[in-house]
Amino acid sequence: MTAEAVNPKAYPLADSQLTITILDLVQQAANYKQLKKGANEATKTLNRGISEFVVMAADTEPLEILLHLPLLAEDKIYDSYFILHMLACYETVCSEGECCQNLELKMDEEKDKKGKN
Repeated sequence: MTAEAVNPKAYPLADSQLTITILDLVQQAANYKQLKKGANEATKTLNRGISEFVVMAADTEPLEILLHLPLLAEDKIYDSYFILHMLACYETVCSEGECCQNLELKMDEEKDKKGKN
């Protein structure tokens, strides 16, 4: 899938360099157990205010199951990005049999508690 063949609803779409940076960050977050997977988990963390940003796959079918997340992230003043291929998410963090249509990075709750004191 090329950037031209992507559904135009998948906005904002990360370019190739930003995609590499995002996937590196996602890998680090997975190593620190700071990653949530799935649209429901992403919605929960956005509503609770414990997320950093949302990564979604532009080749998800149907794409409409993810389209509420960029709007919710924008309302909560968080970043959200679409990357071209769901396969990149699978190779980065998902084990076999897990569905990984979007990823949610959340803040370290201990760090967040220290910052409020």
